[in-house]
Amino acid sequence: MKENEVLGLLIISNSSWTLIANNKRLPQKSLVLATLFLVAISGIMLFNGAGINMINNINQAQAQGQAQEQQQVGQTKFNKIWETPVDLKNPESVVYAPKQNLLFVSNINGEPDQKDQNGFISTVSPSNGSIVELNWFTGLNAPKGMAVNNNNSRLYVSDITDLVEIDIDGKKIVKRFNAPGSAFLNDVAVDNQGNIYVSDTVTNTIYKLDRDANNSNNTTLQAWLQSPQLNGPNGLHVDNSKNRLIVASLGEMSKPGAGIEVVDLKNKSISSLGKEGLTSPFGGLDGIESDATETHYYVTDNPAGRLYDVNANGSEYSTLIELGTQGTADLGFIPSQSIMIIPVMQDNKLVAYKLVQ
Repeated sequence: MKENEVLGLLIISNSSWTLIANNKRLPQKSLVLATLFLVAISGIMLFNGAGINMINNINQAQAQGQAQEQQQVGQTKFNKIWETPVDLKNPESVVYAPKQNLLFVSNINGEPDQKDQNGFISTVSPSNGSIVELNWFTGLNAPKGMAVNNNNSRLYVSDITDLVEIDIDGKKIVKRFNAPGSAFLNDVAVDNQGNIYVSDTVTNTIYKLDRDANNSNNTTLQAWLQSPQLNGPNGLHVDNSKNRLIVASLGEMSKPGAGIEVVDLKNKSISSLGKEGLTSPFGGLDGIESDATETHYYVTDNPAGRLYDVNANGSEYSTLIELGTQGTADLGFIPSQSIMIIPVMQDNKLVAYKLVQ
């Protein structure tokens, strides 16, 4: 029944009650029947009135839900596609090896600064998140950041005070490079020339493994840049298109809070990307990757459990993914498939998302 019909019944009912009340000549039987009739009409009106209110409320809720859904769809830029079983042990970093079509995952498996030989590397399928080999490489201490070299033959892993070079096909250590004066090596990145960069979060240092093309025995790992302006350097990304190293900083270990620093690879000058907290993120930043065009950086905030989308020019940023848990660490990205893989350290798993532009 429509609102105007209910209103009409209400007018008739009120008029009828008035008529009955004022008419003393009606027989008692007629009064009883008329009263029952009007009670029935009143019940119908109450039922339909409640129904109308309910329908209006439902319609309003549906409208709000549709508006909210449309807003969420408008903001959504990803779809979750898989997550691994929770068999990993404090996974800190993930990197994709195109030749092998595998994800390598570093597992701290203990304290991040203890040389206990409990750390290991796992391999995971990028297509469905299944663990191919949990203990692909063992005997490390607290492995964190990783990088695959340009010909996909070597895996470089930071291990507290050493950079470990692993032959991927042979599954053996080629060499350990000690970082002099280091305390907490973290992320690893490689440039187009094959140079390897390693961050030390505690000493505000970036190390560089220089490649001697004529003599591989002369390859050494040395402090390349040390500055308090790096503010606890964590994640590293080489933006080859702009010849710069992008540093996602953590801040102090005991009180995380920092932004993104940009290092010119030619003159080593340091500048901040955008305005921290306004046009670029501020927090306990961890991993950093970029899209295929180097126009967007994807940055994790470890304690906040977030993934940020940051314009490479520092003009703006937004929260891309809210994972709802702490420990979002050093992410990996497969540009050709637009797939983002995030280690969740406390939950002992990886979570993968496919970006939707």
